[in-house]
Amino acid sequence: MTSASDLPRPVRPLLVLLIAAVVSVFGPLGEAHAQELSAADKNLIVNVKLAGLWEMPAGMWAQERGKSKRTREVGRTLMIDHGRLDTATHAIADRFGIALPAEPSDQQSAWLGEMKAARDDTEFDRIFANRLRYAHGVLFPVIAQVRAGTRNDVVRDYATTANQAVLRHMTLLESTGVVDQSLMPEAPVPQSNSANAAMDVGFGDFALGLLLAVVLGGGLFLALRALRGKNTRTRDRAAVPEPDPVPSAPGEINV
Repeated sequence: MTSASDLPRPVRPLLVLLIAAVVSVFGPLGEAHAQELSAADKNLIVNVKLAGLWEMPAGMWAQERGKSKRTREVGRTLMIDHGRLDTATHAIADRFGIALPAEPSDQQSAWLGEMKAARDDTEFDRIFANRLRYAHGVLFPVIAQVRAGTRNDVVRDYATTANQAVLRHMTLLESTGVVDQSLMPEAPVPQSNSANAAMDVGFGDFALGLLLAVVLGGGLFLALRALRGKNTRTRDRAAVPEPDPVPSAPGEINV
């Protein structure tokens, strides 16, 4: 096998330049070419970080103030899960150079304020479960959209982990028995899109084609049947023996 050292000296600089050009255009050899994140990818990472900034304190308070045992258990699980998810969030943010927030949003801070100002532990349980259930319901479709559409393998794995955590948290919060369903975020109204339109057109074309096929097939069947009947009658007539000639009377000529 020929190595680089076996190549003629004038060829070596050209080989080095070629390798450098390939690396500069396509990135390091052996790695995926497309590693840049989309705006949706970055938005997901930032929003998961924001969720952890207020849900971890909320989970800690639930363990301290929760009136029901279930609220205390749910608070502990949420705090642990978001702690692990926060570690993964910082890892992926460092890898792709994403700046993460250090404080929760104004809305999230207001929710924490509601919990802190709860008159008693029963009211705390209600505020805790409803505010967190609402927030998880808002984040859940954001995660699902990125999981379905991201072009980055690392983000896809991250979104899968976040999706599983948020789904589990919604189920746990609902299990407290104090979630008011009227306070949940409403599901988006279904809208027709180009994919659905294409499916509708495709089905219409298929139905029209099927109808034409049935009509043409039926017409062809009737035509063949009529032709076959005509041929059968012709063969039947051909198979009938000719009548014997009538004997001629004296002086007559049979033609």
